[in-house]
Amino acid sequence: MFFATLFFFIAARPSFRRYAVNRMHSRTTRLRTLKILNDIEDNLGGYLIVVTAINLALGIVTFATTPLLGMPSPLLWGTLAFVLNYIPYVGPAAMLVLLFVGGLLTFPTLLGALAPPAAFICITTIEGQFVTPAIVGRRVLNLHPLAIFLSIAFWAWLWGPVGAFLATPLLIIARVALGHLYPQHKHDLPG
Repeated sequence: MFFATLFFFIAARPSFRRYAVNRMHSRTTRLRTLKILNDIEDNLGGYLIVVTAINLALGIVTFATTPLLGMPSPLLWGTLAFVLNYIPYVGPAAMLVLLFVGGLLTFPTLLGALAPPAAFICITTIEGQFVTPAIVGRRVLNLHPLAIFLSIAFWAWLWGPVGAFLATPLLIIARVALGHLYPQHKHDLPG
């Protein structure tokens, strides 16, 4: 349902945009709506680029780590880590299961089979809890990493993995809309 909704939303984006702007009564409200929609698109595009770069880095680290642990097909593991990391919580969990199964097929002992998933847990914990919130927070609208973490926690609690996937984009949309609707005037403090 989520991907079907996303597909139809993207396909109907121009008509939705036109509808949203034309629903406003005054010229200034239409202009403000258009500015908000443009800003949201720019920021979400920047977010997607940053997340893709982070996921690519995770894929490269996984690609470099798996042969050190004795796993075959490092390109496969790196590509899977890159693609699955777009799905918060579920993607890395699926990657852990795949690494464990691959480890069972590769190594004769259970300890050997546990090494690749353990290394991946370390990598994704650093990426998911520290790197992503810090980089996304600085690069996209100067959001505080705590705000991103709390947004992910709230939406994951409310909607599960889909909520975690949508948490940061929803936070970006809210931040842009509030920034346009309630602009902050910076006052220079004396001294």
